Amino acid sequence: MAEREQHRIIAEAQAPGKLYIAGEYAVVEHGHPAILVAVNRMLTVRVTGHGENPGEGALSGDVPGNTPDESSAAASLPLEPRTAGSIRSQGHDEAATTWHRDAHGRCVPDEERPGAAYLVAAIQCVEELARAAGIGLRVFDIDVTSDLDDVSGRKYGLGSSAAVTVAAMRALLRFYGLESAFEPLEQYKMAFAIACRAGNVGSGGDLAASLFGGCIRFCSPDRDWVGQRLDDTALPELIRMSWPDLSVTRLPVFGSDSVTVSPAALRLLVGWTGKPASTADLVTNVQHHSTDERERRYREFLEHSDRCVDALCEALAQSDMAAVREHIAQARELLHGLSSLTGTLIETPRLTALVETAIAHGAAAKSSGAGGGDCGIAIIGVESDMAATETAGFIDSVGGATADESDAESAESAVSAIFQDWRLAGIEPLDLAVCAPLAKAPQWQTKRSSRKDDHVRLALQQHEQEPANAFDDVRFIHHALCGMSVNRVDTATTVCGARWELPFYINAMTGGSQRTGSINAALARAAQATGIAIASGSQHAALRDPELAATFTAIREQSQGFVFANVGPTVTPQQAVQAVTMLNANALQVHVNLAQEIVMPEGNRDFSGWPQHIREIIAASPVPVVVKEVGFGMSRRSVEQLAALGARTVDVSGRGGTDFAAIENSRRSAREYGYLDGWGQSTVLCLLDCCGFGTSGESSLGSVDILASGGVRNPLDVVKALALGAKAVGVSGHFLRVLEDCGESGLVDEINAWAEQLRSLMALLGASTVADLQHTDLLLGGTTLEQATLLGVDAAALAHRSA
Repeated sequence: MAEREQHRIIAEAQAPGKLYIAGEYAVVEHGHPAILVAVNRMLTVRVTGHGENPGEGALSGDVPGNTPDESSAAASLPLEPRTAGSIRSQGHDEAATTWHRDAHGRCVPDEERPGAAYLVAAIQCVEELARAAGIGLRVFDIDVTSDLDDVSGRKYGLGSSAAVTVAAMRALLRFYGLESAFEPLEQYKMAFAIACRAGNVGSGGDLAASLFGGCIRFCSPDRDWVGQRLDDTALPELIRMSWPDLSVTRLPVFGSDSVTVSPAALRLLVGWTGKPASTADLVTNVQHHSTDERERRYREFLEHSDRCVDALCEALAQSDMAAVREHIAQARELLHGLSSLTGTLIETPRLTALVETAIAHGAAAKSSGAGGGDCGIAIIGVESDMAATETAGFIDSVGGATADESDAESAESAVSAIFQDWRLAGIEPLDLAVCAPLAKAPQWQTKRSSRKDDHVRLALQQHEQEPANAFDDVRFIHHALCGMSVNRVDTATTVCGARWELPFYINAMTGGSQRTGSINAALARAAQATGIAIASGSQHAALRDPELAATFTAIREQSQGFVFANVGPTVTPQQAVQAVTMLNANALQVHVNLAQEIVMPEGNRDFSGWPQHIREIIAASPVPVVVKEVGFGMSRRSVEQLAALGARTVDVSGRGGTDFAAIENSRRSAREYGYLDGWGQSTVLCLLDCCGFGTSGESSLGSVDILASGGVRNPLDVVKALALGAKAVGVSGHFLRVLEDCGESGLVDEINAWAEQLRSLMALLGASTVADLQHTDLLLGGTTLEQATLLGVDAAALAHRSA
């Protein structure tokens, strides 16, 4: 210790600037994507330690678990004990201040300086993590140097606030020996929390670019949710939680970790108009205008932007220059429409000149960032329409591919021509390079994975509120003296030959992308913690692309309980068995989704082979099979057909919850299938139709067990479904909404609360078992009564079952 006290610790980290390629306005709304690149203009933060902080215990040099990389990042120099630290930023006197620790050991600036807000917040956040890890705090100086701006002080709009946040966070994590303790996405959440506490955070896309480097597709988290969690959740717990809508994926483009499919990579050129613009001011202006009568058009803009960004991701990943031009032009046109809608000047005359000049040379071009000034970008490739500009003015990625000699000569000629035209228009070409990837991020997937993310986003929108549905047409007749002790209630049921302690489960939802894989893992952990069963979403994506298997196997990795695999009737029996094996599943769901496929732009159109495929899958499956709808309902006739095919368990999955026809229609540009919104029968009507409530009182379904799902909002809906004949009840949309709003711990609390309330409701109804609920008296009303009567249901008999 005495020897260490003669040395001080120095830790240093860098973070790059950023540029937006597309989606820069839509991304400010959570869940909407944008494309960004990190550029090789760097900001550097150095942390220099000065002795042990009084009363705080260990020196940072004593921190356990320092890795060799972290040790090398923190050099040792002679130490002079200090009791106060300082913050200095080269060329920014407004950020200079000193700081001390208050009685609680918290970093407090001696003078509030707005320019130091991100650095102070970084110190406070990282040291909150250090305290949680039992690491003693130290006093230190922070020094910031930057080449993000010109030496003359001109600001290029490369994201200095984000870069200083990320660099300071990383330097401090290294200083305390914590960098290796957190995954890159957890570090991103930490940086976002720092920016929130500093009082100024936008979409967070600039933070993601500075932290991950290279080229990324980014969806912003729900800032309101994060803000609420910052108030009531400890930071170490918060950064481990799943954040609603947050997604960061790597795009293999611009030579940055790329796998090209054509002889040469795409290239990027950047010009500066000479006028700095405030992204925050411009975005605030757009959001202000979007709250009036223009709301509908603004929402349309967001939806069109989402499709444009993902189409551009596809084009960039394939190095398809023609498609890149098309979608960059579309992105530019969307910004023109937004500018007109809000009265906000996004593309200035100089930006127009920059863009039109690049287009004339065969490039795709648009403004970058908020517009109103700052930078414009152009993208070109070797196969550009005009050979002289095939590699013009490119941002040559660090570590990227090199062109042959003729291409290099052509590039030099094109660079000179474009730069000359830009300079004549008062535009400064910037000598930049795309930064190599700095942190690991999942590779962006193709349209199929994007569709999975679309499904989650649109389903969550549908479940922002839970409106009335057919469950409200069912009421129990209250008998004042039929109650019993809650302690005598047994909530167990049997499904697919297995005993479940609770008669409800997490039904099929998702999988096939980074975000949905995280959702599956979180759902599975909640299932494990509460002891309920869980079903996977359709595993078709993993059957087509084994690299996506991890987004589904996360379910079994996190849950040792009852797990359903999931396929559709288009797979082979061998693939169905493969899906079961993938999850070591206890049962297999086969989803039938004809209405969804009809509306889905890329959906199937031939359903004639489905019955035979279902028969073959049932015969081949090594585990019990459940055939289920996806929210449109099963008629008695359909269940009878399935019974003849060998099905022994059917989930009627009726209307009332997630509407996949509406979701798929939202993904169509013309929304031409809007008239199918609400297609199908409600879950309640399906149960009445299928479970032997006809005037004859007889069921023709033999030994088929019925499960129910669709529109289940609360424990009373569960009890109603069980009383109508369901063996168990699946819940999807409500649990997904709780997970997004409240995190994993909130979902666990919700499931446990449902279990407790279920027992109370059964006691209220005098039902000691799930089977007893089928002897309770029910009243039907509303549309459900009218429709059930037409189907031959004896509503009067339902009201007198306990007699």
